[in-house]
Amino acid sequence: MPTLIQPPATALLGAPERTAEPVRTQRSTRVLLVEDEPLTAEVFARALARDGHVVDVARDGLQALRRLREHTPSLIVLDMSLPTMSGADVVRDLRAAGHVNLPVLVVSGSERRQSSLSASELWPGAWLLKPVKPKDLVLLVRELVKEREL
Repeated sequence: MPTLIQPPATALLGAPERTAEPVRTQRSTRVLLVEDEPLTAEVFARALARDGHVVDVARDGLQALRRLREHTPSLIVLDMSLPTMSGADVVRDLRAAGHVNLPVLVVSGSERRQSSLSASELWPGAWLLKPVKPKDLVLLVRELVKEREL
């Protein structure tokens, strides 16, 4: 079960009610997938593309930050164990660069409480424990993109 990161209490004031209606993803939804394991990256990218997302794949943290400067995605799917730079450092750098409302979906082999990231640094976002089924990843990406659009 994913750990959804909740917004600070002040962000909930005046928030519209959410319904359980299905989400239709538009082709303009761009996902930056940051994953160093080639097979995992391919499986996740294909599942996201089949769901209508435009997927850009980065293999390490530095490449992810370069891609982020080129095109701001609708959402980032981020592995925590990356070469050159940790996933936690990627999150901190993107937040420091002003991307404070960009959802980050962390996909990790360890739980969030074991990471150095606080819930406030990750928000808005979620944490999924590996192994992750592609359909579960797609469903959570849909939810995070929908929340961003509200």
